[in-house]
Amino acid sequence: MSMMRFFFTFNQILPMQPLRTPLIHPDDIARTQRFIIRLGKTMHAYGTHSHHLERLLSETTYLLGLNGSFLINPTSMSFIFWLDDDINESQTTHIARVKPGDIDLNRLALSHDLAEQVITHELDLDEGVKQLDAIRNSPNVYHPAVQFLARGATAASFAGVCGTGFLDIVVSLFLGWFVYLLVLLSNKNQRIEETLEPLAALLVGFLASAVAGYGLQINIGVVVLSSIIAFIPGLSLTLGLRELAARDLLSGTARIMDSVMMLFKLYFGAAFGLALGTLFWQIDVHPGVPYLPLWVHYSAVLGLSASFVVIFNVRLSDAFWALLCGVVAYIAVIIGSDLFGTELGGLIGAMAAGLYANMYARIKMTPSHIALLPGILVLVPGSKVFIGLNSVLTGQEIVANSGSSSQALMIFMGIVAGLIFANVILPPRQRVLRSG
Repeated sequence: MSMMRFFFTFNQILPMQPLRTPLIHPDDIARTQRFIIRLGKTMHAYGTHSHHLERLLSETTYLLGLNGSFLINPTSMSFIFWLDDDINESQTTHIARVKPGDIDLNRLALSHDLAEQVITHELDLDEGVKQLDAIRNSPNVYHPAVQFLARGATAASFAGVCGTGFLDIVVSLFLGWFVYLLVLLSNKNQRIEETLEPLAALLVGFLASAVAGYGLQINIGVVVLSSIIAFIPGLSLTLGLRELAARDLLSGTARIMDSVMMLFKLYFGAAFGLALGTLFWQIDVHPGVPYLPLWVHYSAVLGLSASFVVIFNVRLSDAFWALLCGVVAYIAVIIGSDLFGTELGGLIGAMAAGLYANMYARIKMTPSHIALLPGILVLVPGSKVFIGLNSVLTGQEIVANSGSSSQALMIFMGIVAGLIFANVILPPRQRVLRSG
């Protein structure tokens, strides 16, 4: 009751004030709308989640002299613009069908910087649209060879975190590279692109069966899971729950259901590949027991965070700090788990990562996601959901003592709560809305 009284009092102290937009020249209305629409589509394509993008577009539209209302979800975007004087006469609506965005933190940061330059009139609106097109066509920060190495390192590092054997790490490395070759091939073939995830899981399952069938002592479950770990939608599940917590029900529900379907596609693809393998080879499946030394585990965690810095295309000036966010999150989750248990350990880790990312965003004047997303991935229990799905359907554990699906859900919710608490303690940087 006292907590409710606190929030009621807090809202009385800081009431929401109605905003009035600065004046805008009639010739600039269409140009402003075109820039906002292009900005929204660009930032959506590179991983900005819905409620944050809606707020950012509203602020930018206001500062450019219009009012705007936006409804963003993973597959569609609605833009409504109007002037202060007459909403009925001046309203303009634009609706677009879009694909779910991929995370590209370099292009996301460039888009954010460009919006700031347009708001401060360092660039005009037409030049802003041209620069957004240039951002879309800009090369990746990292050379293709580095991206190739990072994909293999992601798989190998996750196998190292599981700790079931050095041979598992080596096989996962090569299968991770194989999966990345499929990703590159899918960019040139639409049919492969439409079936990429289950196809990759099927082929990885079959190849892992072949390796085990020829006498190599590997844990097939760990190898398969490690090889497709880049497809496991743990981060998407976390963002979906975060959107639900922010009362963005449409986008959050859509993102969670998409993640659940992705898990099923991956699971049944891998299961079919393993089943095909049993037609050719005699395979013994048993739960892996971690036995590798701790230095391998800690090195693998660092390697996993570093590889996602490359996969997310974090610009070089932010790369070290994004990697450090992962270290901060991991140390915090270890301490939190020892003090409060596994579920609350995720909350402590996420809160530490959120505070770090918000502080970095304030200092560097960038979106907090730049440091947060690569760091938070070491906490996300997407693999536990996959393992739990396998346990429910087959009764077998991929990794011994890996925890249950209900525990994974509690960790997810703990991460969401930790991020919320971090934003309460140290809010992310926001623009100051004022008339021009």
